[in-house]
Amino acid sequence: MASVPSVCKKVGPVEEENGEPDHSLQEMLKAIADERNRLTIRQEISGLGCFKDDRIVFWTWMFSTYFMEKLSPREQDDMLFYVRRKLSYVSPDQSEGKKVDVEVYRRDSKRLPGLGEPDIDWEESVYLNLILMKLDYVVTCAVCTRSDAGDIHIHRKKSQQVYASPSKHAMDSKGEESKMSYPNIFFMIDNFEEVFCDMTVGEGEMVCVELVASDKSNTFQGVVFQGSIRYEALKKVYDNRVSVAAKMAQRMSFGFYKYNNMEFVRMKGPQGKGHAEMAVSRVPTGDTSPCGTEEDLDSPLHERHGHPGSGP
Repeated sequence: MASVPSVCKKVGPVEEENGEPDHSLQEMLKAIADERNRLTIRQEISGLGCFKDDRIVFWTWMFSTYFMEKLSPREQDDMLFYVRRKLSYVSPDQSEGKKVDVEVYRRDSKRLPGLGEPDIDWEESVYLNLILMKLDYVVTCAVCTRSDAGDIHIHRKKSQQVYASPSKHAMDSKGEESKMSYPNIFFMIDNFEEVFCDMTVGEGEMVCVELVASDKSNTFQGVVFQGSIRYEALKKVYDNRVSVAAKMAQRMSFGFYKYNNMEFVRMKGPQGKGHAEMAVSRVPTGDTSPCGTEEDLDSPLHERHGHPGSGP
């Protein structure tokens, strides 16, 4: 059994007497980096990996110290998330397949899995709780144009705090039960219709979405997701979707169906990693037109941002 790296012994209290902010996140990241360096050095010297028990000691210590004990910030969520991997099958070549579940417990629950329980992936559980509890997230949606020189000009934007979740539900069915999405993490905006109600995009413009993560004291920030889509591409996808959906709805309901012109379009991130799902509808051309009447096909699109999510 290996001992916990020496850096772990240097961890101080969550909040200093003089009111200094919580530094537990920085301490966690440093401990993880040191552990990875230790494993790399060990492999280079001996050519051996790390024993399973060796890794369990470190990751259970991290989980217990930063999420269960005194180094857990007082404002931290009362929930604990455990990634459990259960054996689901053994293939003919004897390789094992494991089903992954995320279990959620209250911190004071008597049913908490025991530290070191072999079915729990303690490393993944540390990462998941770190993502869900130690960071704040803000999504910004902006309507921009790009100059001939390549400069981006922001014409209007709106930001909204969001929360990471290992589960998701469809944007067009808010009342439905959420489904587990782990290992993909989603950042839902259930009230997107109110938050982004005045965001419109027109010809020559593009929609840009950015998701930024920061520590609780806002000491450092990092961009989690960035994506953009031009009006022309957005309009093409929207028009195709509306045309097909309206025809199908009319055919299935004998003309009595009132079609909702909101469509949901996905914006992919760099190298196809992650996506933002946007709710898009057309802006009515006149305030005297009754709901459901034909609208100007060249009118600008009304973009209502939904939820960026992590990709595979």
